[in-house]
Amino acid sequence: MMYLTHDEYRAIGGALDVDAFNVHIRRACGVIDNATHSRVKEMSAVPDEVKELCRDLVEYLAANTSAHGNVQSRSQSAGTVSESISYAAKTKAEKEQDVDDMIFDYLASVEDDGGTPLLYRGCGC
Repeated sequence: MMYLTHDEYRAIGGALDVDAFNVHIRRACGVIDNATHSRVKEMSAVPDEVKELCRDLVEYLAANTSAHGNVQSRSQSAGTVSESISYAAKTKAEKEQDVDDMIFDYLASVEDDGGTPLLYRGCGC
């Protein structure tokens, strides 16, 4: 199930074109389904937090799977002086932690229609 259309994505600040969005939205929704045990699918309406998380995940996935996703760079100039810095991108574990952090930030306090927290994992007994 798709939790966000491209039009909704653009309306909440998304910057990718429709083709780039379509490449990553299924994976973003799959990540959310995995984290929530597919609870969002059963809800009468997709919460705004889930849509905003989709937006951020789509953009994160796009930035980290591009041809240049393995190198990050920054440059700045002032007059005739210029400085450039390049460094390797994050490790797979760091990227996974980034995604986990986004999921927690957006969904930690969101409940499904029955009052169960979306991130509930079970009793832990």
